[in-house]
Amino acid sequence: MFFKPGLLENRLYLVVDDFGDMRSMIKNMLMACGVREIRLARNGNEAIEKLKEERFDVVLCDYNLGQGRDGQQVLEEAKHRNLLGLGSVFVMVTAENTRDMVMGAVEYEPDSYLTKPFNKDFLKTRLEKLIAKKQNLLQIEEAVEKRNYTQAVQILDEKIAAKPANCNELRKIKGDILVNSEKLAEARTLFEEVLAIRELPWARLGLGKCNYLAQNYQQAIDEFHRIKTQNPNYTLAYDWLAKSHKRINQLTEAEEILKEAVSISPKAVPRQQMLGEIALVNQHQEIAESAFSKAVKHGRHSVYKHPSNYANLAKVTAENHDGVAGLQVLKQIKKDFNKDAKADFYQASAESLIHEAMGNSDLARTSLDKAADLQKSFDQSEDSDCALELAKTYKNFGMEEESLELLKGAILNNHTDEQLMDEVKLTISSLDMDEQAVGTIDTIREEVATLNRKGVELAKNGQLDEATKLLKETSTRMPANRTVNLNIALVLLMSMEREGPSPAMIDEIKGYLARVAKADPNNNTLQKLYARLKTMLSD
Repeated sequence: MFFKPGLLENRLYLVVDDFGDMRSMIKNMLMACGVREIRLARNGNEAIEKLKEERFDVVLCDYNLGQGRDGQQVLEEAKHRNLLGLGSVFVMVTAENTRDMVMGAVEYEPDSYLTKPFNKDFLKTRLEKLIAKKQNLLQIEEAVEKRNYTQAVQILDEKIAAKPANCNELRKIKGDILVNSEKLAEARTLFEEVLAIRELPWARLGLGKCNYLAQNYQQAIDEFHRIKTQNPNYTLAYDWLAKSHKRINQLTEAEEILKEAVSISPKAVPRQQMLGEIALVNQHQEIAESAFSKAVKHGRHSVYKHPSNYANLAKVTAENHDGVAGLQVLKQIKKDFNKDAKADFYQASAESLIHEAMGNSDLARTSLDKAADLQKSFDQSEDSDCALELAKTYKNFGMEEESLELLKGAILNNHTDEQLMDEVKLTISSLDMDEQAVGTIDTIREEVATLNRKGVELAKNGQLDEATKLLKETSTRMPANRTVNLNIALVLLMSMEREGPSPAMIDEIKGYLARVAKADPNNNTLQKLYARLKTMLSD
């Protein structure tokens, strides 16, 4: 295959390896291919910092990087933080081929692998093929980065019509954009068209996601189960299958699926965490201890590291063994989370329960008070997980009224967050609370939805002042509710479009949007309102 000159040269490269000689060797190979812009990183931490600073066209990253993040965790974090563009090439360089390594790395889909040793000609040929494949993604990447998803889809349609070699990759990107922008009908049509031609796991997964997001959970389960049967190593399908079973309270099925998934690929921290949490509700303490232990172990250098895993491991260790062993686990939180208030909260909450079980009532109360004070200090738009954790702790201390108050607050501020509502219901179920509390969830959600609908209806009828007043009153009860904050910002924007902008109202709109941006920076409505405000101010 012929490649035009300049395919490799005019690009920015990052080489990540903990051995200086290997970094130098790869750099020299690239320079011999005409490459001049090359950055070097000695470990995973340096790699992430450099990825934050510049947009790289090609990343060559060793899997085994010594202390700290490994290559899989670099790729995992780069994707999680959107540090790699659609047109970027990520190559995993490795001398290892253990099953855990291969399955772990495959989950985050590097563009290719290079097995050591390799020479300049092999590297050149591999990179030419990879770069050529990504050439036509740069325009799409630019549109996606600007969150102009309509333009991105238009560009994709034009390219797909030309039937290029990477046509299926373009269709996959289009499907992801449609799902993420909540255009489920269009996404479903695309996935069904692909599947009519060829059975591809990503298209079947996309169809399952459409069903899941449309709350057609049994259809979603059928799609994900089909992938699992046809492609036993496609672990993403296991995760979505478990989530679907969890959504309809089939926790035994969810646990069994996750146990299968972690046996195939044990290094995925969110999967181990979900298994541990479901096993706890199912009262399978040994499985929970194993899952949280692995979540802590594999998460130590992962972007998914979270103090809740340490706290849950400590609690289940204390229950399975003794309180001293549980408290010993908690000491690791201080080492792994430096000056982190959320980590201090989870540590105090777990300590209170362990001390109470050990008969140390004074120490238990001191830790509980510390956890409560920390939880109150957190921003309500970001602390729903902490509110649920403290609700569980209160219930274990017999403080049911305080527990329910926290749960109600979480519902008020997140009434459209189906995943959080599941966690609230799971919490109520695991704590053996009055079943009427589950009914309370639906009552509160309907109350919030009704207030929102009334505010929007007033705005549509041109009663902007009345709509603003109602929504602001609603906001005082639920200051972190994204839907309420977005609706207030929208009504204020409509007022400015009718009456003209004022500095005070602009600041007010920015304040409501900032509340949402803290918790959900990629929210589609948020981005549209920011764009609408920007257009108004530029006119």
